[in-house]
Amino acid sequence: MLTTEFINQQKEKLLAEKSRLEKQIGNLKKYPDYGDLQDDNTQELVDFENNMSAEENLSVVLKKVNKALLAIEKGEYGRCRLCKNAIEDGRLSAIPSADICVTCQSKNKA
Repeated sequence: MLTTEFINQQKEKLLAEKSRLEKQIGNLKKYPDYGDLQDDNTQELVDFENNMSAEENLSVVLKKVNKALLAIEKGEYGRCRLCKNAIEDGRLSAIPSADICVTCQSKNKA
């Protein structure tokens, strides 16, 4: 069973991660402006497309962080969404937004 202290620490980590991700996503939404030359415009387009891909990846991570914060609020944090057993403390320490246990993660990779 997770202690209140552990859950509070995880919540702080998750909130910090949420803030960091939102800032990064906001920065990626800005269209780069390198100048008016043809090469500059080409590089702007390439970088913008790369930023869109990175933004999508960060949005997926942000969604997981938000789900973990919601689970904390509901008192469901630390339970595997697949088998409903407790997620290992070490896994949660390493990945505060983890929503499945090591056993289920291993089964899903096989």
